[in-house]
Amino acid sequence: MNALLEVEGLHAGYGPVNVLDDVSFSVGEGETVALLGANGAGKTTTLRAISGMLKPRGRVRIGDHDATGRATEKIVRLGVAHVPEGRGTFAPLTVEENLRLGAYTSGGKPDLERAFTLFPRLEERRHQRAGTLSGGEQQMLAIGRALMLRPRLMLLDEPSLGLAPNLTRELFKVLRRIKEDEGTAMLVVEQNANLVLEFADAAHVLETGRVVLSGTADEVSADESMRKAYLGY
Repeated sequence: MNALLEVEGLHAGYGPVNVLDDVSFSVGEGETVALLGANGAGKTTTLRAISGMLKPRGRVRIGDHDATGRATEKIVRLGVAHVPEGRGTFAPLTVEENLRLGAYTSGGKPDLERAFTLFPRLEERRHQRAGTLSGGEQQMLAIGRALMLRPRLMLLDEPSLGLAPNLTRELFKVLRRIKEDEGTAMLVVEQNANLVLEFADAAHVLETGRVVLSGTADEVSADESMRKAYLGY
């Protein structure tokens, strides 16, 4: 499988505080990779370093392009969409305006029907302000807006955070559909390890900024230390 994203020897942090220490992994074309670990392990920092929100040391390669330290708008043009923790929708704007803004960022034409087909609830609320949506609906909107970029790679930070179990299952069904129908690669940070390991092809576990375990999703699920620490058995 050809690597769409390659991360090698990544170091990144905030001011004088270094969070990531020599992190390396890859995501293949159409592959779903999970990043697991406790709070503070460096998962969100990894996504921010890839998407240009931080200036890392090391190497980030997206397709044929060296993307290390590039500004976020340049990362977007390489086909990367980042759905941050906390959803990041524009509360005063309507659902439709949020979606159109996603397409504007890439300079493309908004494919609203694509988002509405995946998330029918968004069509029902297309003229409603984003700030009045439920948490689940806001997460749907954040993912729908990211899809307006027609990304090759999606970075998803805690997509199930704060959602009821039924909404979480619904959301991951849509993500699976996006993956299977469109071949979109995904790098997913998720606290619900059982859920994301059923969805992912491969996984990496971070502890204090280092990758301590890597393998296929099945291999990581079968690891005894992983089961005790994150899977509850």
